[in-house]
Amino acid sequence: MRLLNDACALMTHQWEKTQGWQSMLVPEISRRLGGGSKPADDLRAQALAASAIACLNAATDASTTDGGTTPLSVLVDQAMGTLSELNAPC
Repeated sequence: MRLLNDACALMTHQWEKTQGWQSMLVPEISRRLGGGSKPADDLRAQALAASAIACLNAATDASTTDGGTTPLSVLVDQAMGTLSELNAPC
């Protein structure tokens, strides 16, 4: 039970940290995209920040799985590249 509680607390802490990163990134992304006066309402900036964080999380998981043999920066680039591939014309 203690392990489950610890895991839950760790997951909550990670989620809070991720939300903090997103809160810091959204205004800057919105500014760079030429967003309006309320960056928090800029859906594009929110989606980009959340996607970047998701790519980092996926890359971190992949790095853990492969024992850290591939540099994290390479895995992040691969994850972000996957998003751009989704936008490519068929």
